[in-house]
Amino acid sequence: MDPLNLILLIIVIFIGLRLRSVLGMRDEDEQPGSRKDAYRLNRDAFENKPTPNRALPARDEQARVDDAAQPPEQGQEPEPEPEQEQEQEQEQEPAISVAAPETSGRGLAFLREVEPDFDEAGFLDGAGRAYEMILTAFAADDLTPVRGFLGDEVAAGFDAAIAARRDADQQLVTRILRLDRPALDDARVEDNLISLDVRFRAELISFICAADATLDEDALPAPATAHDVWTFARPRDAEDPNWALVATHSA
Repeated sequence: MDPLNLILLIIVIFIGLRLRSVLGMRDEDEQPGSRKDAYRLNRDAFENKPTPNRALPARDEQARVDDAAQPPEQGQEPEPEPEQEQEQEQEQEPAISVAAPETSGRGLAFLREVEPDFDEAGFLDGAGRAYEMILTAFAADDLTPVRGFLGDEVAAGFDAAIAARRDADQQLVTRILRLDRPALDDARVEDNLISLDVRFRAELISFICAADATLDEDALPAPATAHDVWTFARPRDAEDPNWALVATHSA
């Protein structure tokens, strides 16, 4: 054989062996077009493939990292954090002026607004007892037990009526047969004074007779229905919880 041809044959055989070691060989038993029909990757590429569980940072997160790592330009202040921006906005907000609460008004709704701790049920119970006590004391010509519940003008009016009966040698007879539960009719708040109008409805016997007359309980006049509105008042800052009767009139 010609030496040149021999050298070329050796080179071809050598190159074929190198290609076989790198690319591998196809299995002749495999079906064409199957997954096994593909050649294997070379070992270097397979060993250097990316780790599947490694997560790359999101684009916006990577941008924040890059921005944070980059120093600000000369003369440029760094941007404040969101919390710092919110604090600065709060500091720049103008102060909100709050109007002073009203000290005067009328109506039950206004009373409940300015006096949220007002015990309406307890007040009406006390007003009903005061109504009976005051009528009984007035008929007995002795206001001593109820003097603390009377305003100055009402007390002066009762005293004048008692004095007039004594001068006329008369007595007032009063029998309270039934008293309906009082009702809160109206309310007024004037600066530091609270005034409450209470409506009363009572079945009673009331008449005037001679001071020395003998009373026959079986022959008393027929009962009548009394409709009265009494006004009680008390300062808002009073330490005494009692209310004073400041006005009376028939309704």
